[in-house]
Amino acid sequence: MKISIFFATLLFAANSIHAQGGKNVDNFKINKQNVAVFFYDPLDSLFKHDNNFQSRPDKEKSDLLDKYLHEHPLYLFRLTNNKTKDITFLCIRGNPEKVSTKMFYKVEVIENEPADFNPNNGNYANNISQVIDKVNCGGTLFENMSLFDNEEGKKAVGNGIQLFGYNRRVQPYSEIKTSIENITRSLASL
Repeated sequence: MKISIFFATLLFAANSIHAQGGKNVDNFKINKQNVAVFFYDPLDSLFKHDNNFQSRPDKEKSDLLDKYLHEHPLYLFRLTNNKTKDITFLCIRGNPEKVSTKMFYKVEVIENEPADFNPNNGNYANNISQVIDKVNCGGTLFENMSLFDNEEGKKAVGNGIQLFGYNRRVQPYSEIKTSIENITRSLASL
């Protein structure tokens, strides 16, 4: 995959940002709930907040991406109950305590936050009702990244590419969605 395509694609990413601070990538229904899914593109954030990111050596870029993913949200699933209109959020984010594994993500179940909740803003720790340590989300590249918005990028989903000097698999969103659907069903049975 050509890096020039990567940088050109990043320029268009800002156009699809929503109130949650992420890009709305999916909407679906499960268990009498409407689900809106927001993705927080880590590469877009790194380019936006680090003017020197592009000129850094590959190893440094890789380390910065890894650090960012361990400390920030990746996906936010907003579940709205069709009857009560109560909102619950499932936030997939990195777990800084998990190192030396690609499966370092966790799911935070968040309640009592407004519909436009952004997990990058403020402290919401008191509203986390549960943390789920097992989610089928791993690695550093994801289908919903702006890097994969073009035809060439779509071919890489589910496969590996070389980025920042390392071969990396691009995780399909469908794997993550299935995992969240299973978590949602298990929460409904509690």
